[in-house]
Formats: sequence, C-alpha cells, structure tokens
Amino acid sequence: MMKNINLSPEIESRLSIISQKIGLGEDELIVEAIINYSEDFEDIKDAQERLLNPPDHYLSLEEVEKELSLRLNFR
Repeated sequence: MMKNINLSPEIESRLSIISQKIGLGEDELIVEAIINYSEDFEDIKDAQERLLNPPDHYLSLEEVEKELSLRLNFR
C-alpha cells in the first residue's frame, strides 16, 4: 500500500540527515519509525490497562523462584 505524506522542510531535512547517518533509505527510515512508534504505543496502552485492572495476586520473589525452579542470589 502506498501512502503520501506532506513533510515540512525542517522534517525533510532531519529525515535526510538521519537517513544518511544510519545508512537507511528515507522510506525505510519512515517505516521503521512507524513500526517503533506503533510498538511503543501498544506497550503504553497495555501498561495503562494493567494499571487500571491490576491482577488479583502478585507473585513474591520466592514464588517466582519456586515456579521457575531457580535460586537467585540477590540477598
């Protein structure tokens, strides 16, 4: 799917500079930026949902160690 976007001259310039510095084409950089933004947005929404609807029970360190059959030496 092809989309057209209008960028201000300042954003175009920044896009060009960053693209050259990291060695990606401008289109690739835009796609990567959209992917990263989307993933961050989804993570934030998940965190907000968890804050609004916390679980009934949290596991203690001891319960996690037992569940994973680990002995962590933090103490």
